[in-house]
This record gives sequence, C-alpha cells and structure tokens, in this order.
Amino acid sequence: MNDTLKGIVIGVVSGLISSGIFYALTKQFLWNVSLPLWVWLSITAGTFFLIYVIKAIVRKWRIYNFISEFTECSFGDSYVYTWSYKRSKHGRYRAFGYEATNIRTKTPLSEMNNSRVITCGHEVPEETIKMFIQLILIANVDKKMGEQLQPTLEYLNWVENSQYHKLLH
Repeated sequence: MNDTLKGIVIGVVSGLISSGIFYALTKQFLWNVSLPLWVWLSITAGTFFLIYVIKAIVRKWRIYNFISEFTECSFGDSYVYTWSYKRSKHGRYRAFGYEATNIRTKTPLSEMNNSRVITCGHEVPEETIKMFIQLILIANVDKKMGEQLQPTLEYLNWVENSQYHKLLH
C-alpha cells in the first residue's frame, strides 16, 4: 500500500512538472480537455480497477505455473519427496489457497533399503515438509517476500543437511 501511494504521488508530481515544461515551451496548456469531473473520476477508478485485475490475473498465473511444476524436492540431504496440491481454506500450511497433500518418498523405503543398495538420506517429518513447501511457494510467487524468506530457507536446508552437523529430528 505504501508503494502504491508513493507511485501515485510521483505520478502526479511528474505530470505537473511535464505540464509546466510543455506550457513554458509552447504557451499552451497540456490539460485543456474539458470533461466533467465525474468522467475523470470514472477513468481514474477504471484504470486502478484494471491494474488491480491485471495484477490478480498475473498472480494466479504465477501460482498455477509454480504448483504445476513444483511437485518433488529433497530438503537438505533427505530423500526425494513428491506431493500434490489441493485447494484449502483453513489448512495450517496453506499458501495462496493451496496445501501440499499426499506427501511420500519418490521411491518407497522398502525398495531403497535392500542389501545391494546403500541408501543415503533421512526421513523428514510431514509437518516440516509442508512448512518447507509453504515457504518455497510464498518465496517464488511473491518476490518481495522471497527476498525476506531466502535466509530462512537456506537455514532450514542447512538444518536438514546431516553432513554439516548432527541436529536431525
């Protein structure tokens, strides 16, 4: 909201400056269109509404693209997990109306743990995975929040990497 107000003030001031420069050069007013005030207000309100709708459409598009592609990941040096998303209004780990569900390892543990293959990695609790997914979704859709969440995500990945320490669950 603060950036929007700042943008409006900058736009009005720059419009007045350009109008003054135009008048100084040509001795004519730039804003000599005679329209009633309600038309100008309607145009302004329509412009702001159109900008809001375009931002909402772009955000929905970014969310849809991200959740359609981001369905598997490993956290630290854990196993690779897969999941799907469902619409949720009241989930604890939901972001933008979506919550990760059906979380499981990409390869079942029974197949990973046999005598011929050495399995590297560890299991991560489902609540932790949901938190990771929620934070990654927020960081990738909302760029301002992404900058603020980046150190947190790096720290959480460090915590889940047992090569650096023994702080696992």
